[in-house]
Amino acid sequence: MEAKSPDSKLEDFRYDAKLFKQAYSAGLKLKEVEKQQKQKRTLYIFGGFLLTIFLFLSVLFLIRSPLFKSQSYVEAKVIETPFVSVSNNIPVSPVSEFGKFDQNFIEANSALYADLNTGHIYYAKNIDEQVHIASITKLMSALVALQKFELSESVEIKQDWFAQENMSWSIGLDKGDTTTVETLLNAMLISSYNDAAYALADHMDGGWEAFVEDMNLHAKTLGLESTEFFNPAGLDDYGANMSTARDLYKLSVAVYRDDFIMNTISKGYAKLKWEIGEEDVYTTNVILNQYGNIGGKTGQTEKAGGCFLGITDDGKMTLVLGSENRFDETIKLLAEL
Repeated sequence: MEAKSPDSKLEDFRYDAKLFKQAYSAGLKLKEVEKQQKQKRTLYIFGGFLLTIFLFLSVLFLIRSPLFKSQSYVEAKVIETPFVSVSNNIPVSPVSEFGKFDQNFIEANSALYADLNTGHIYYAKNIDEQVHIASITKLMSALVALQKFELSESVEIKQDWFAQENMSWSIGLDKGDTTTVETLLNAMLISSYNDAAYALADHMDGGWEAFVEDMNLHAKTLGLESTEFFNPAGLDDYGANMSTARDLYKLSVAVYRDDFIMNTISKGYAKLKWEIGEEDVYTTNVILNQYGNIGGKTGQTEKAGGCFLGITDDGKMTLVLGSENRFDETIKLLAEL
């Protein structure tokens, strides 16, 4: 006997076999559609997961980029050329003569443009007036630290300096973190971090107060007659540090002779690491490697206003103190004199 097909069996047992076969076929197609939709959902979920990771990494990258830094702390043009200092046989030159320029040429409270090798002045304004110097202070802190400590020396952070009242602009080192003298010097000279200066000074026996005493002793050694330091960072609320443009010229000569400091302030960028963290830091000198500038130190507080001490590739020093446009005025000195 000839075997009956499944369809023929349906015909034998159901009066609506045709309708049933249509429903049966539709069910198979529905299952296939559901299978395809499930595969699409899986792809959508996986794609969404990848997109989420991509967006997260993109946001993280942008947050850590210099675009999200304060506008006063913009990455400068970077030229990785090591600085070679002048001969140590060149004597420290006193400021020897005044330039014959209109005092209103620069609007800053005090200004100086002079040769670090000869002491010749191209422009001077109120150079014997004692004023607040903000973070230019950190140049003296660096000189003292280099006398007292080894670069590779380990430093344990003794306080959460960043959490201190009005500390502001800090790298955020936590109490108990361990880093090196070199890392702290880079942090405070390149990006002017205040907690780095305090952590470094606090490494001295006797604490940061003893370190400041040494800063004042070193100032006398350099012949800084009208300079007084109260803290290692230059903040207003810890006793605002005072000096004159004439004294800062002498400080600049010492800085100009120091290879480590010059190499450090000539960096536009550095990746700093410590025991349990790391940070990308960017220079506060926005005219680095422009207009002949090869390094410098910025300062900005309410009492001091805008300050900038710059050094050029031909051995000159520019200085503006108490300025509303410190970089524009520095460029004016470099471009027009």
